[in-house]
Amino acid sequence: MSGKAGAPQKKTGKKGFETEELLRSYFLGAGFFVVRGVKLRHGGDELTDIDLWVYERSATLARRRIIIDIKDNGHPKAAERLFFVKGLADLIQVEAAGVATSDSRRPLRELARKHNVLWIDNGDLQRLKSSHRLTISCRLSNEQLDEKIEAIDEARSSKKLRDAFVTIKSSVADRFGPSCANTAVEGAQFFAKAALQVHPNADSAEVLTRLTYFSAAISAAALDFASGESALRPLQERLNALTDAIRFGDDPKGTAEKLRWTEAAIREFAPNGIGLAEVVKQGFADALRRVPAEGLAEVAAKMANSDRLFNAARDLEEAAYQIECPHFDSLSLDAKTYLGAVLDFVGVERVVFSAIWRPKIATADGGDNVASTVDELMSDENGVAKSSDIGTEDGKLL
Repeated sequence: MSGKAGAPQKKTGKKGFETEELLRSYFLGAGFFVVRGVKLRHGGDELTDIDLWVYERSATLARRRIIIDIKDNGHPKAAERLFFVKGLADLIQVEAAGVATSDSRRPLRELARKHNVLWIDNGDLQRLKSSHRLTISCRLSNEQLDEKIEAIDEARSSKKLRDAFVTIKSSVADRFGPSCANTAVEGAQFFAKAALQVHPNADSAEVLTRLTYFSAAISAAALDFASGESALRPLQERLNALTDAIRFGDDPKGTAEKLRWTEAAIREFAPNGIGLAEVVKQGFADALRRVPAEGLAEVAAKMANSDRLFNAARDLEEAAYQIECPHFDSLSLDAKTYLGAVLDFVGVERVVFSAIWRPKIATADGGDNVASTVDELMSDENGVAKSSDIGTEDGKLL
């Protein structure tokens, strides 16, 4: 995590990257939702990066975000990092902060405890590094996924995929909740629709499938966090709150108030203001009705009533980073239910999306059994779930 404003310096130390991956594996294994390498942006500038951003849902009302600064080198400057990450946590208003450092000085641990900062020192790191479960991973690292994304971008002489991916990750830093969810759903729409334009089972199909999974994971986690405020309210109130969040973003009441002020200003100052204000008001109302927020909100509200939405977020994140990117039908029920709702919301057919990517399956003669076209994939009745079958039982949401 860099504390300097302006364009951040890139890390080049393999050891630091490996430690970040190790700690990500640890927190994922402990049941958290984790994003590594989050850029904090303001006004188009990248101010700093957050090594690990961690989201915890321990109960119906208990939700917590933690940012962790990681320095595993010969000069960790641990005290400086403690003060920096504590200040950054206050600035972006997350609930907790932590430092992982190669420094072993006991007074620093005591200082961290005094200021409620999670402290992982060199002794802790060495114990984690000795864990076979943590060091042998079936996941892609951040760097490996970045390489896959960059390869597709380079082939297209573009940076669109990388920029969209970074934007979605950065949205968790300082606007986690409805605004972040909307950014991630827009990302899922961008990646899923781009996937429909590529050849099935091509490298680009795999990468776009991964990015769609990741975007849906971020949106699920953000909506789970947003649902905490109304967790004890009746279902209809929770549904209305999430519907407004999807339509309006972070501040539905504030947005509605701005629209009323705009309408009043047009009535007062514009020529033929009364008629024009009515046209504008009706236009806004029609535009909002065209946003099919109710379907996604209903799925999110029902899943958030327990830990299913949080589990969907974790499962989709895992799918995005698995070494062998899983097919849509191989996802967990919670992941398929939520991702299906997102695809419905953004206007992408579930069956068509599921036909874009399918992992290679080794055949008896040592070859690979893969379909070559969308039509061929869709003709496989046993390989593609119908949208009406996903996440339902006797027509009811599971």
